[in-house]
Amino acid sequence: MKLAICLLLLCSPLFAQFTYAPIDVPDAMATEVRGLNVHGEVAGLYHTTLCSDGNLQIPGCPSKGFKFVNGAYIKLMVPKSLSTAITGLNDNGDLIGLYTIMKTGCSQPVTHGFIWYHQNIIRTIDAPGTGSCSSFETVPMGINNAGTVVGRVIGSGTSGNFPSGGFVWVNGKFSPMDPQSPGAAGPCCGSVNGIANNGFISGSVFQSDFFMAWFKDGKDEDFYKSNPTGGDTIGTGVNSNSDVVGFSSFSGGYFAKHIELNEGTNDENEVSPSFIKVLFPGSQVTYPFSVNDLRWVGGTYVEGSDTHGFIAKPTF
Repeated sequence: MKLAICLLLLCSPLFAQFTYAPIDVPDAMATEVRGLNVHGEVAGLYHTTLCSDGNLQIPGCPSKGFKFVNGAYIKLMVPKSLSTAITGLNDNGDLIGLYTIMKTGCSQPVTHGFIWYHQNIIRTIDAPGTGSCSSFETVPMGINNAGTVVGRVIGSGTSGNFPSGGFVWVNGKFSPMDPQSPGAAGPCCGSVNGIANNGFISGSVFQSDFFMAWFKDGKDEDFYKSNPTGGDTIGTGVNSNSDVVGFSSFSGGYFAKHIELNEGTNDENEVSPSFIKVLFPGSQVTYPFSVNDLRWVGGTYVEGSDTHGFIAKPTF
């Protein structure tokens, strides 16, 4: 009995380092939280019909956007759009995402990226080679308080050059960004998924048969997996403390505190992150997508056949 109690005390902190709260848009079939800021505002997308995204990170189902402010849900759609998905939020209240719309001459709806500024001004942002009748799409994934947007372009093509790979958008200019480990085998499919207010960036890349997460601070690039022996690891959000969140095929959702800690002023000593599990109680799998500078985490969890949003506040 004493051994069982000791084991319980040792294991409980792994799952009790956050307090969790669900986020569910009323009458929605599924809700996904994609961004939250230091003011407690939450943003994301929801579905009104049954649909399952093949890649949960990339919204593909018909959806509508929402913002949760002061306990109230505000439903959002880009005017004239068939579908609107909000994928990020900064402390100013600016939103990013993607929308689909019918365009003359195109046989299928066309997808555009956008910024929805807090002044209620919407700006379409399309990377080169996207926004037309082609199948390539601009997918914004993160925005910081300076208005810098990061994301990826999806579609067939070679990684590192448009029309596919990761990007950084600053004042109307797109720049490719696809960090890769030196000498890695078969790198492709890069994505920039999060940007902090101080410029830290996070993302993922497929290399050497697995997806690896990465963290970028200027010229310093760190690549990591939540399970050293294998499995895919996706890096999603990052904050100004160099905390990162993401998920993996091996361990599900994770949070890693201050992954640059103890590396020295010139990063001469690379230190592997220590991972804290992020698991909404009772869920099969949890996907953290964002983390703010208060270390609050926003994301999505799956319970049975249902998909819900959540926010989690740290107890450490």
